[in-house]
Amino acid sequence: MPPAPGPSRPKVVLSGFFGRGNCGDEALLQAQYERLAAHYDIVISVDERGACDGFWDRHPYDRCRIVHQGNLAAVAESDVVGIHVGGGGLPHGFNAAQVVVARSRGKPAFITGVDCPAFAPAGAAAVACYYGLFDVVSVRSAAARESLATIVPGCHGGADWAVGLPTAGATPVPRSPTALLTLREFPVAVMTPDYLGHVSELITALERRYRRVKLLPFCPEDDRFLDKVPPAARLARERHWWDPRSMQREIAAAEVVVSVGRLHPLVFAANVGTPAAFVEPLPGDARWSTSRKARELCTEHGWPYFVDVTAFGQAAASEPETVFRPSGFAAGTRERAEEMRVLLERGLAAAAAAQGSDSARFRAA
Repeated sequence: MPPAPGPSRPKVVLSGFFGRGNCGDEALLQAQYERLAAHYDIVISVDERGACDGFWDRHPYDRCRIVHQGNLAAVAESDVVGIHVGGGGLPHGFNAAQVVVARSRGKPAFITGVDCPAFAPAGAAAVACYYGLFDVVSVRSAAARESLATIVPGCHGGADWAVGLPTAGATPVPRSPTALLTLREFPVAVMTPDYLGHVSELITALERRYRRVKLLPFCPEDDRFLDKVPPAARLARERHWWDPRSMQREIAAAEVVVSVGRLHPLVFAANVGTPAAFVEPLPGDARWSTSRKARELCTEHGWPYFVDVTAFGQAAASEPETVFRPSGFAAGTRERAEEMRVLLERGLAAAAAAQGSDSARFRAA
């Protein structure tokens, strides 16, 4: 349950792909909450349909008010000073309803740490209208900034909110001869014998090089998906998807992470210097597109990106020093992340100050 009400403080709505147990998105929420909670009461906006059972008892939901994204009245409340959307791979127009209501009441909106998904040229005006609702637009990759710069004047180049995420427990974390493997879930109807063969091939290649191979599901859907992947049945699983800091500790303790389809294992790995590689799960299958955001961020930060398991295996055999080098971020990433956070803080502080002035004038009248 949220804590008992104390002295009235301004409220900020945080909106994103929250409440679903996706470890990357939970890391983004925790980073935002911990940056803002000292000065604001936080309202977390989630799509309650399909949310992970029991999410409300986890950090930081247990300290906040939780509202459904369709609850427009919550954003209009007088003590809400603004709404923040992001970060992560959100589609254009994400939660536009609450954003429009906030702006219609004179409250600022901010979107930070996001990507720029592809859009048709004919849709550029609609995309520009959406981003025009925000006082600050900050994206997490150079490619996203380049894509948006022509239609979003002043688009800021920021970073992923999980950059700099603290690791659970004492540090430094001792490493063990372990490879961690994340397999992103997708509809079982899309699964092919080729995919299962490639997973088996990947596990065998990792077992040749490391003493142990463990599975690292990044959300409850990943965990359930593994039950349908026979080649992975004999491997142990590390279940920490509800706890990003513990997840990052597992990554810090490993010698390598291979992520088949998920981005944030690489972000966590870069935080702790663990070698990590991204592999596309279903290359060439029209039913499942490749990950543009992963490709762009891998290019920017120098993380190994492979179009399929075969390409990964060939590179691991011929250029292991390239594939298995310690991960990190491109120069200036941490500074851009801090700039992004400061832009948000300044915007909210100005809104809170204006709200206080308006309240004082109302009381005086």
